Amino acid sequence: MKDYARLILAPYFQQAKDRLALDPAQECLLQLDCWSVHRSEEFRAWMETTYPWILLDYVPGGCTGIWQPCDVGIQRGFKHVVRQCQHADVVAETVSALEQKKRPEDIKLEQGVAELRNRSVAWLVHAYHQMNDPAIVRKVRIINTA
Repeated sequence: MKDYARLILAPYFQQAKDRLALDPAQECLLQLDCWSVHRSEEFRAWMETTYPWILLDYVPGGCTGIWQPCDVGIQRGFKHVVRQCQHADVVAETVSALEQKKRPEDIKLEQGVAELRNRSVAWLVHAYHQMNDPAIVRKVRIINTA
């Protein structure tokens, strides 16, 4: 979380403040799930000391769909498409091995970091194309305003 705040969040907020010609001391709001690492005394104290202008706001448990509609409406769908791609790869690899007359007990699917790293790019690109649809975004907003 400290790396995220230091390397991604704070620079992003600073660039946004510069772009909008805001006071450098302008406060910014970071909305977090109420996970233990986010709520830890160590993290909260570090944020207060290092970035006093970043205010922490916690989403109450069970309220993600209300407070963070993208988590439920877009990211959930994105992850679902990625899982479908992963499943399709496993099925295709297994079927291919069976067609090559391998015995089921001899089929070993690659699970190493290199294999998963290489395959994950296609999964993510496919999920991006599936989810990159304005209708999905509009649907998320409608679901969560009712």
